[in-house]
Amino acid sequence: MPLKSWFVLTMAVILCPAAAAEAQDSPREPAGSKTEEQTFRLQRDSASAVRDLDFDDESLRWKPRVDQGTIEVSLSLGFLNLNTTLLEHEQIVYKYTQENTYFGDVTVKGETAFNPVLRLGVNISRWFALEAQGGVSFCDYTTTIENRKYQKNEPEAPVIADPPLGEFDAEARSLLTGQAGLNAVVYPFNIKTRSSSRFHPYLTGGFEHFWYNMNSNYTGGGTAGSLGANLGAGIRLLADENVSVRFEVLFHRNTLDWTPAEFFTELNEGTLQIPLEDWPNEAARRPVTEFQSHDLNLLNWSIGVQGSF
Repeated sequence: MPLKSWFVLTMAVILCPAAAAEAQDSPREPAGSKTEEQTFRLQRDSASAVRDLDFDDESLRWKPRVDQGTIEVSLSLGFLNLNTTLLEHEQIVYKYTQENTYFGDVTVKGETAFNPVLRLGVNISRWFALEAQGGVSFCDYTTTIENRKYQKNEPEAPVIADPPLGEFDAEARSLLTGQAGLNAVVYPFNIKTRSSSRFHPYLTGGFEHFWYNMNSNYTGGGTAGSLGANLGAGIRLLADENVSVRFEVLFHRNTLDWTPAEFFTELNEGTLQIPLEDWPNEAARRPVTEFQSHDLNLLNWSIGVQGSF
C-alpha cells in the first residue's frame, strides 16, 4: 500500500473516536433552536437605589426641635447689675476713735457682679417648660459719705463740720448674693406648629428668693432676704440632639431690707462696744433700729450651655 494511503488511514483511526466522544458529551439541540445567554442582575436600578437611600436618610436624620418630656440641665455664666443703692442713712456713725465720733450721710452702692446660674427643667410640652434655678453672685461695694461732722467724746463737746475723709473711712468690701426660684419657659413659635429650626426664641419669668450678704459694719454681716420676681427673654441654639447654647436677658425685681447691726464696732479686744447710732440733731444721739427699704430693679445677662436628656 502506498505511503500516502497509510497516512490517511492512520489519521482516520485517531480522529473518529475523538469526534464520537465530543458528540456524546454535547447534548443535541433541536433544529432551529437558538441558544440564549443567561444573565443575572446583581445590582439594583441606580435611580431606585438613590431614592431608597434618600428615604432612609430622611427617616434617620435628626430634626432640630424642642421635644416634649425632655429633661434639661444648663449652666449659665453672666453678670448681675448691682450698681444701685443698697443702703443709705442720714447722719449715721461712720468712724469711731478714742477721741472722736464721726457721723455723715452714708450711701452704699454695689457693682456689676459675676453671676453663674444652674438650671434643671423639664419640657411639659413642645412649647412650655418649667425650670428650677439657683445662682450666686460676687462683687464689691463702695460707700460715699457726705455732710460729714464729728464730735469729741467729751460731755458738751462742740460739733465740728466737714472733717477730711480718711483713706479707709468709707467702706469698700464684698457683697454676695444668692438666688433660687422657679421659672416658666414659653417657646411662642412652637404653640401652633412644631418648629424645626436650630434657633428657638423663648420668653421666661417666675418667682424667686434673693439673699444679700454684705460685709459691713452697718449690717453686722447679716443676711437680708427678699421674695421677688423676674421676667425676660432669650434665644436657644440647638447645636445637636443633646447640646444647646442659650443667650438670655432677665429683669429681676425684689425689695432689700437690711437689719441694722447692734454694734458698729468693737475695740480693746471686744471690751469696748460702740453702738450703731445716728445723730438726728446736735442735742441727741439714738440707736439705729431700722434702715429704709429699697426696691431693686436688676438687669442680668448670660450665656450658657444646656444638655437635653
